[in-house]
Amino acid sequence: MTQSNHGEVPRWLSRGETAQPFVLTICANEALDDALKQLDGVLGDLKIDAQQTRSARIVDVTITCKPARAWSLLQSLRERLVHVDAYIQPRSELGKKLLICDMDMTIVAAETLDEVAKILGLGEQIASITTRAMHGEIDFNTALRERIAMLAGQPVQVFHDVAQSLSLNPGAEQLLAAAKAAGVHTVLISGGFPQVAEPVARMLGFDEVHCSQLELDGEILTGGLLDPIVNADHKCRVLQQRAQALGFALRDCCAIGDGANDLPMLSAAGLGIAYHAKPVLRAATSCHIDATDLESAIYFMGLDHAGN
Repeated sequence: MTQSNHGEVPRWLSRGETAQPFVLTICANEALDDALKQLDGVLGDLKIDAQQTRSARIVDVTITCKPARAWSLLQSLRERLVHVDAYIQPRSELGKKLLICDMDMTIVAAETLDEVAKILGLGEQIASITTRAMHGEIDFNTALRERIAMLAGQPVQVFHDVAQSLSLNPGAEQLLAAAKAAGVHTVLISGGFPQVAEPVARMLGFDEVHCSQLELDGEILTGGLLDPIVNADHKCRVLQQRAQALGFALRDCCAIGDGANDLPMLSAAGLGIAYHAKPVLRAATSCHIDATDLESAIYFMGLDHAGN
């Protein structure tokens, strides 16, 4: 497994001190007037080379400067704009060829195993373990095995039922449509199970799906799991293996996730986006979506909206 140790500092920051074009992408929930005013206040002697309004609430601003200045500019802007998502990156980094997304709380607006537990009257016991695992407080494999063991003897149909009731996170459909229009190869990856992940992947048009497998006795859960478990290391390996098989460099890949078990995958990708993330993941990544929705990832990736 390859994992960067850059913390929240982007990989491009250590690639030299030569001035180059950077693209600052600002995504807001409302009009951009205040964001652009705040940007003007932190630019100092920097000049804007180009400005492209991508939608009523999203703008790309191109500035030529050294990497350290670009990162400093982003930090200053983020301090002023707490209700806006912004990211800056070299123009040469824009345009991704592979997109890999976590499922629970990233593409769908739920922890699906917690939803299963609620139906079975085990909500509090299982949700507490999920929360600790997603915050990186306990080992993912141990947490998953413990939760599934509690479901022994239950019908697998409950997972199918949950799949029918899930809501997508805002912007998920737009993100996948834009990726498809741009020819981006898309992968849905989850520590969850095919009874849920496969219908979600079909609904959105993901090219492939990778997930853990429940052990079954007919249509009944045994309380066990089949190997391999799709944990943090496995997610990272899938990214690396699929990129290599498709002939893409890791810098051509974007990974999106929300929990601690997504960190290696986000760190390995050229662009790792922490989506409304748990503190441990947000603190270790440089690109965040905190205020807006998944549609912002379209523009952080350097893609066009499918409707444009």
